[in-house]
Amino acid sequence: MSEDEGQFSELAIFLAQTWQSSSKDRIDLDTISRIWAFDLGWFNMDTANRVRDNLIKTEWLDVTSEGVKPNVMIENVDVPFGWLPTMRILETPPQAPRQTGLLPNEGTVEVVVEEQEEIEVAPTDPAAAHITELLDQISEASGLQRKEVMRRAQRKRRALGPVTLWMALLLVAREQHLTMPTFLRTIAT
Repeated sequence: MSEDEGQFSELAIFLAQTWQSSSKDRIDLDTISRIWAFDLGWFNMDTANRVRDNLIKTEWLDVTSEGVKPNVMIENVDVPFGWLPTMRILETPPQAPRQTGLLPNEGTVEVVVEEQEEIEVAPTDPAAAHITELLDQISEASGLQRKEVMRRAQRKRRALGPVTLWMALLLVAREQHLTMPTFLRTIAT
């Protein structure tokens, strides 16, 4: 996978996570920043506004008086469990691919979807592929329900800022006085 394809994949996942309900919905300019800052806990408001402006400038977002919506197809993009955005890509996003002009031709749309599926294959963080297993192990070893472990991990992420979900889960395990080598082997495989 080339660097551009990886960046396109990251940005497609970022937009798919933001527009979970429907990519056709338009979101108010201020609301999208609040979603990223408060609902998803990814950034502070200044950073969220800067990311929004960067994505508008590089045409990943389509802006009208009704709000913003993705300017690329994200319907078939799967968001990996525990995925977090990469600031390096959001600070200087590449120019959005020209997909919007291709929509009337049905065959072309299929090609675009196939390219997106190929792009999504490799996770950017190898440890992220083991989050479900890690969550199960911590839940079992601590006696806490999975939901409670995840709630605590999300609370840690909000408090600490840019920390991965697997690291927050490890912090919850440490807080529960669990031995760490088992969990570290899980994310290292």
